[in-house]
Amino acid sequence: MKLKLYACLVVAGALVAATSAVAAPSYMPFLSVDVNGASFALGQSTGPTEAGFHGWTLWEAFDPFDPNYNPAEDWGNTSPVTKTFSTSKGDVTATLLGVVPNSFRGARNRGANAGVRSSLDQDFVFSQRGVDGFGQTYTKITLSGPGIMPNTVYEFTGHAREPFNGGTDSFQGWVDRARLGGLDGPGPWMDANFGAGSLYQPAAGGVNNPIPTFRRSPISGPDPVAGQEYLYSATFNTTSDANGVITVYTWADPNSYSGTQTATLLNGFELGCTPEPTSLVMFLLGLAGVAGFRRRG
Repeated sequence: MKLKLYACLVVAGALVAATSAVAAPSYMPFLSVDVNGASFALGQSTGPTEAGFHGWTLWEAFDPFDPNYNPAEDWGNTSPVTKTFSTSKGDVTATLLGVVPNSFRGARNRGANAGVRSSLDQDFVFSQRGVDGFGQTYTKITLSGPGIMPNTVYEFTGHAREPFNGGTDSFQGWVDRARLGGLDGPGPWMDANFGAGSLYQPAAGGVNNPIPTFRRSPISGPDPVAGQEYLYSATFNTTSDANGVITVYTWADPNSYSGTQTATLLNGFELGCTPEPTSLVMFLLGLAGVAGFRRRG
């Protein structure tokens, strides 16, 4: 465990002067996943994987009679999809589940765009809203395995962008299970606090959203330029539970219905380790000591 913390601290020091101007992670991710979504029914192929990311191919309407059919890549079915990734901290198993009352799960490849990280932005999976309101449709992201330590703070970054449509009033909410009081998703939280099947209506600034939200990130807008790699993303700290499981949720939270993207998107996600406060203080003191020694020299 101390070795893992040391590795986090070294990376943290290296990133002090290298963070992006737009909501970049504070610490170098040890897991970066690019969700390569595509529609089998539309004859699409999945796009390339972003450099430095693990690729995860997921299909909408994957034909079970196709010789290449793989249930672990079938986003359109009702079961969660799971994939294990090798990281410097150990294997991490990611599980995705789209919760879609009265609707469906889909995937698209929009093709290359002009923005930075085009390979990450161009393809994604989505959970389609099927009711008049928000809160009951969402995507659940679970991370577990030997690479996740119990009761430990991690920095999570979720990427969600739709370059095809959506206007500048399209946003997405992000939260983890602890912030929901242990309830398993925005839907169960709405049920517990407002009654079964409760929804909320969109409003500018997300002011009608009652769900305790960590971040609200834009989904659509201009192509990001250099330094804006995290423009269409949300970064926040989340703590693994006693079993070493991280659970995060995301859902569509636009300003209005008109001209906005109301499906819940997922282009990819990243995970980084955060040093313990006392360890970080010791590390910074060490940096100060090195700087003082160089000045004296």
